[in-house]
Amino acid sequence: MMNKGVGRHDGMESASLVRHGDSAGRASYTSESTAEMDGQKQGTGDQNMEADEGERDYAETDISLLSQFHEDAIQQAGTGAFQRMLLLVAGLGLAADTIELFVIAYVIPSAELELCMSGMEKGWLGAITFVGMMIGAIIWGALGDNVGRRRALLSALFVNALFGMMTAFMPTYGTFMTTRLCSGIGIGGGIPIVFAYYCEFVNRAERGRHMSWLLVFWAIGGVFTALMAWIIIPRTGLTVVLDEQHHFSSWRVFLVVCSLPSFGAVFGLYIMPESPRFLLEKGRDVEAIMVYKRIFKWNNAHNPGAEYQLTELELPTGSKHRSLGENNQTMGKSFVGDALYAISQYRELIVQLYSPQYMRTTVILLIVWFTCAFGFFGLSVWFPEYIKLLKSEEYKRNEKVIEEDVYDNVKMNGTLINDALHIDNTHFVRGKFNNVTFDNMVLNHVTFENCDIFDCHFTDVRTSKTFFINSWIYNNTFIDTDIYEYRFQNCELNNNTFQSLVPGCQLDFDYNIHYKEIFQENLIGQLSIIPGTLLTSLLLDRLGRVKIMSASMILSAISAFFIGFLDTKIGIIVFEAFFNFVFISGWNALDIASTEAFPTHIRTTAYGFLSAVSRIAGVLGSLCFGQFVYSNRAIPMLTTAAVLLSGGLVATQLPETRDNLL
Repeated sequence: MMNKGVGRHDGMESASLVRHGDSAGRASYTSESTAEMDGQKQGTGDQNMEADEGERDYAETDISLLSQFHEDAIQQAGTGAFQRMLLLVAGLGLAADTIELFVIAYVIPSAELELCMSGMEKGWLGAITFVGMMIGAIIWGALGDNVGRRRALLSALFVNALFGMMTAFMPTYGTFMTTRLCSGIGIGGGIPIVFAYYCEFVNRAERGRHMSWLLVFWAIGGVFTALMAWIIIPRTGLTVVLDEQHHFSSWRVFLVVCSLPSFGAVFGLYIMPESPRFLLEKGRDVEAIMVYKRIFKWNNAHNPGAEYQLTELELPTGSKHRSLGENNQTMGKSFVGDALYAISQYRELIVQLYSPQYMRTTVILLIVWFTCAFGFFGLSVWFPEYIKLLKSEEYKRNEKVIEEDVYDNVKMNGTLINDALHIDNTHFVRGKFNNVTFDNMVLNHVTFENCDIFDCHFTDVRTSKTFFINSWIYNNTFIDTDIYEYRFQNCELNNNTFQSLVPGCQLDFDYNIHYKEIFQENLIGQLSIIPGTLLTSLLLDRLGRVKIMSASMILSAISAFFIGFLDTKIGIIVFEAFFNFVFISGWNALDIASTEAFPTHIRTTAYGFLSAVSRIAGVLGSLCFGQFVYSNRAIPMLTTAAVLLSGGLVATQLPETRDNLL
């Protein structure tokens, strides 16, 4: 086995390591300073003092020794089939995060009609996912450092899968919101752990490349969501209305399908072991060695005669100083007990992040996480909303205006679509309608302004954004329609009959929804992330995390100035693809650096804390950029550039983590 001459305390402070033999011919790890001290101890009057100093030196270098032992042990276990299977399992868990972020954008246009959601309620439905993720990141981050990576990740993904599936069956807005919150809590808890869990099975030399491969699954999750939406969900507002008549609507089927990756990750985790680095940290040495041997056996299945060389007898001699006392005595008895203990320890773990040793790194990462999330999620809202605004303006420009036409004793005609007549995007001005029949018809964005409507029959009529304004409405019959009172604005109504109005939600649902554009924009944007991530995998271990992170954010800030020239749908889609390609390298480097920057005992707590802050930034970015849609393009342009440039410059001050031992 190749031995390293230099380790790092908590992955950062250096410690010199020696691997030596004992009287039985075994080898073990210790520090040079401790070995020298042991040789110098004589039967003098200072013997007790020197022994105390040796004990302290052991304690200070023990984590470094464990990190070095783990690095050598995982190198000897090798890289192969085990890591590929783990990549698939962890990747499914990471893909579930993207699905959770984007699934609601596809569901809302369908669910808003069935669950009768107002504009504010739709906004809260989008925000509740971020709230859940923030809560989950805080709780499960601490769990991962206390109960173990695998157990915590398994429980988090199970919560996400279970409540994600349950969401599809919720009949009311309140229950729908509750399950969405719980689903978000689950996946928010899984993200801090999935990175730590995976990277602790990979050696230092290959860590950046392997972690980048893992991050490809984040983009795959977005592509999967867009494709499933394209296949399952209705693509226009009218087909949404027709689909609502089914017992189990298509958007509910879509939610069921989108919960499958989480279930897949849960099943895969059942055959995966606990992180050996975590086991070493907790003093469970025999279990850790068994995991190393299992990895070795899996990777050398083609060579059944091969044997793993390391044993627990070769563990660092200072490992006796690890805490095996009151905390570990209760671990593993029940998950609930472990969870309660982990939560009680959360404050202590967070305090460690702001200790002098980690204060600078924590503050820098907080700033970079905040700026990344604010800019990325803000633009993720702005892109599709601005496309919809452009299409809405184009739609309005193409409005058909009919002035002073007279319709007498006729049946109203329109375009036949799905066995129903359509009158679409039409403005009747000062028209006269006498004894006109509107039967089996859809009125989409139709306005009757200053019109005289009398002795007319409206039967089986569905309307969207249709209004009667300043008109005289006399002696008409409305049967089986959704022409509710609010559609008459400043009108004079006399002797009209309303029978069998359509029951249910009386909100004005917009039929002018075209999912094709949303699918295209999201799909192309997510696809562009994949080559960006693959490029990152080639550069991270060569250039380092900090250079990639800062360069990506600064280039993204510069590219933001092209927002000022975006005035077409195609231009926006192309720019979004380019922006995602450039930006994703920085975010990937940030994910990996955040995992490597902290020691094992606070690794997932730290990532969970940073992730929670990023969710807050995501909500703020979404709210701000949502308002920018109707303003001058210079505002989102300058905001994006300023935020990402600030984050990129701050990132240059982050200590490089590429060579850190875990």
